[in-house]
Amino acid sequence: METVRVIGRVKWFDSAKGFGFIVVESTSDPELTGDVMIHITCLRAYGETYADEGARIVCNAVRGERGWQTASVIEMERPKAAVAREQGVQPEYETVTLKWFNRTRGYGFVQRDGKDDDIFIHAVVLRKAGYEEIEPGTTLEAVMEAGSKGEHVAQLKPR
Repeated sequence: METVRVIGRVKWFDSAKGFGFIVVESTSDPELTGDVMIHITCLRAYGETYADEGARIVCNAVRGERGWQTASVIEMERPKAAVAREQGVQPEYETVTLKWFNRTRGYGFVQRDGKDDDIFIHAVVLRKAGYEEIEPGTTLEAVMEAGSKGEHVAQLKPR
């Protein structure tokens, strides 16, 4: 099976489910459109067990029956916030309020107190912090991070 080189960023990865998706920024095949699925087996073969949201990744992908998926990881650059956490650097939390969340789509938006900016939050971040159900108006303590598509919630204080 012929592989295609992909450079992109991890959109999300759920270790409990064992997979996630990569947003393609550059590829060697113009027919590759949409996201590329990454399975935990590819990460394990690379020597990792998790892919941080926003991590820059270079990989080979193949077209399968269900779309594009990673065949092998060549390089993965972890976000600075994830490396800092592992080194014991305490993140700076700020108070945000959940504006809305669509459980079916797996994402929503929060707002900083007193500001109108919408900041992306993914279901994986909520699950990691212990939130299975959440209602608009819920106050959260969050760490923000700049990503390829703007600012997003990288981490929440556990429930």
